[in-house]
Amino acid sequence: MVRATRLALALAVTTAIAASAAATAVAAEPAVPSGSAGIVAPAETGAARALTAAENAELVALSDPSTVTDLHDGQRRMERVAEMLSGAQDRRGIFVIFYRNILRDANPVLDQGNFGDPAWARAVSAEFFRIYLVNLHAHLTGGTVSPEWTRYYDLAADPSRSAGRVAAAALDAHLHIDFPEAIAATGTRADHARDFFALGDSLIAITNNITADLDAVYGAKLADFFHAYFVGPAVDSVLGENTTSYVMFQSVRGISFANGLALGSPALRDAAAVEMRVMYDTAETVFDGLEAANLI
Repeated sequence: MVRATRLALALAVTTAIAASAAATAVAAEPAVPSGSAGIVAPAETGAARALTAAENAELVALSDPSTVTDLHDGQRRMERVAEMLSGAQDRRGIFVIFYRNILRDANPVLDQGNFGDPAWARAVSAEFFRIYLVNLHAHLTGGTVSPEWTRYYDLAADPSRSAGRVAAAALDAHLHIDFPEAIAATGTRADHARDFFALGDSLIAITNNITADLDAVYGAKLADFFHAYFVGPAVDSVLGENTTSYVMFQSVRGISFANGLALGSPALRDAAAVEMRVMYDTAETVFDGLEAANLI
């Protein structure tokens, strides 16, 4: 019953959790103001063009995790990757748009360092970003990509799949698998929970920019899903604007945090890995259904 409740919360807001996922991702001076500035949208959504040899070479260099000097450098790289992929209408850039927008809002929060453990906040951010970059670089160079990210890139290359479904695959991979791994890898303790949720608190509003940009560039219709479809407006009319998104957003983050703590414990590691897999697989099945119903 506990698992079912947690899963219901997770599936209802897997899209909105990107604001936490990449939120924990990097701190840097934004290269472009927040919003849609810098996005290059083709005249016809879906009219992709092949990247040039020079662009591919640049993507390989930008995605190389071994050459990232610091988190500021990481943020600048994502700005450029987003520019190139969105300009080519290459759907591998769908998740990059999530990352780019969230990093712009997360940067000032992390730079201010108003956490009980600022060093931990930066460490888990860097590790989260590194895991994503490792898979992107492997994809671009023919290396070993995780099964979850392989699914994302396969869906991105399939024009019969909706842009919203592609986005959901990336969020599933990054939240349900990468996030707990980053938490476990950075020696996270239960008393880091306050800082963990403080990061989420600062990022809930960014979803409007994300959905607007994904719609403008890739035609992804995710605004209703960000707001939990029909339940959200009804609850918000009583408790206040964005209440539904906020509660579900932080609930899903809490699941990842708990799985990350368990993953870091030798006694709980195997059980945590099983739960992460169940969460990921079930979410993917549900999102397939939402896509079939034209809801994403």
